[in-house]
Amino acid sequence: MSDKSVIIIGAGMAGLSAAHEFNKAGWAVTVLEARSRVGGRVHTVREFSHGLVAEGGAEYINESQHRMIALAKEFDLHLGAVGSWQNQSGDWAALQGKAGYLHDTALWGADLDAENTKVWVALAELGKQVTDLSNPAASKNAKALDSQNAESWLQSLNVHPLAKVLFANHIRSEYTCEPKDFSLLDLARNAAMYYSDPNASDPAYRIIGGNDQLPQAMAKRLPDVRMNAVVTSIKLLDEKVEIVYKQADNFHTLQASYAILATPLTTARLIDFEGTLPPAHHAMVHELSYGSVTKVMIEYKKRFWHDRGWNGRLNTDLPIVFTWDATSHLEGEHGILTAYTGGEPGAALTRLSDADRIKTAVSAIESIFPGSSNLIENTQTIAWRNEAFTLGSYMAYAPSQVTSHWQALFSPAGRLYFAGEHATIYQGFMEGAVESGQRAAKSIIEKG
Repeated sequence: MSDKSVIIIGAGMAGLSAAHEFNKAGWAVTVLEARSRVGGRVHTVREFSHGLVAEGGAEYINESQHRMIALAKEFDLHLGAVGSWQNQSGDWAALQGKAGYLHDTALWGADLDAENTKVWVALAELGKQVTDLSNPAASKNAKALDSQNAESWLQSLNVHPLAKVLFANHIRSEYTCEPKDFSLLDLARNAAMYYSDPNASDPAYRIIGGNDQLPQAMAKRLPDVRMNAVVTSIKLLDEKVEIVYKQADNFHTLQASYAILATPLTTARLIDFEGTLPPAHHAMVHELSYGSVTKVMIEYKKRFWHDRGWNGRLNTDLPIVFTWDATSHLEGEHGILTAYTGGEPGAALTRLSDADRIKTAVSAIESIFPGSSNLIENTQTIAWRNEAFTLGSYMAYAPSQVTSHWQALFSPAGRLYFAGEHATIYQGFMEGAVESGQRAAKSIIEKG
């Protein structure tokens, strides 16, 4: 152990970003990864034909997310445009047994575009109550907002009931939880960060060839990345951190001046801290909520959606909640639709076998587009709550959790720092994971 030594637990984007900074600064850095692959929730699925891939995990890089864009450029990876996450021309809905363009007033019996705009205007107004994105708990009405859920706010709006359904699905998709389980303060924080202008949109991208190319390239530059290394205990001492991990049937002990825990808190709960984790951090690790999400990726021999003028994006009250074209940034005859399901519908699909989950998604799409199932070439699925080293989607603050745990989440526990999509103001994004890792590394390097 040297004075400038650090152990990083987790080789997702947060851990690798931190390790990348330490390596450039000349520190001795060891990365411990429980899986046999790097990337964590950045996981590209490659079991499709014609060289097609789809993202089983993190998918979108927004145009405003300069850290991810800079890393892609540094490692010579190219981005493909996929449009705005919030809305696009050609979006469809399937609600109450009807399906078609969101802007089809005759179909819905209402101007859903106008009604949706009312929701986003109200959301922008809600965001004005959070003035410091780095400390929403300091907002004037923080406790009152945090004690409420997003469902109560949504139901209070004077908008068409279908607009409320569509926005509830937005919450299920963006935060992977139910509106009733999501803190209104955190919705306000996200509104202030991303939706202050209800008419604005942030174009998004995927890495051409798969997002997993980035963590793989980053890991190759590091001198000491240990795979299949499951951390079992972390002991925080005055002058060092002691970590025990298991590889195959053997236990190993490492010591370093600092450590960064860059795993989901769901798996951090399985680590024995030997009574050395401060009470506030212990509560934060064990209490913060995570959502549920599944993906079913369906490869079709023909992009039948183009024949209908549909872009592949579907907001629905069917069991699959949301779909999009996973290959929208590419040309070609074959294409992949991803059914992305969060919240309680996602939890329901999580409980199914892979085969039944795929069958459910295929059947939902077939019910809207009869004959589409005859075009299927390949299918794949993932349920992140079932993944042993993830055990959830990503963090989603439940009511009262922002004011209770924000401070601990952004503070080190002695020589142990926290990083990951949960430990950042850009929560839920690869950009946030990178920001958290870089920030933790910077803080330690400046101390060292």
